[in-house]
Amino acid sequence: MESHVLRADSRFVPEAERFAEAQEADTAQAAVDVRQHRNPDRGRVEGALHAWEDAPAGDRSPVVRRGAELQKQALEDLATAVSRTPLERDVGSAREEQWVRAAVEAEGDGSGPAHRGG
Repeated sequence: MESHVLRADSRFVPEAERFAEAQEADTAQAAVDVRQHRNPDRGRVEGALHAWEDAPAGDRSPVVRRGAELQKQALEDLATAVSRTPLERDVGSAREEQWVRAAVEAEGDGSGPAHRGG
């Protein structure tokens, strides 16, 4: 995800600043969530975008607002790509348990890696 830097003569948009801060926080948390196999949360970004919708009409910048919407969509696409449904999480946990059980059984009967090549 990337953004553009405003020119020196561009008008400051406070909603864009709040959105950028929310996106930075949610993106940092998403990185942690993905590493820990949790679905990323986009709550701050969504809240900032909703607050922007409620801003007075004179404070809206359609080009900057559209850029924010596209960045939000990119974060949603990332979350969708890495998310795991409850069923996928259950199946993954069951598979891990089976692998551990099989490894313990293999070690117990002498066919495991600790007993080979002896």
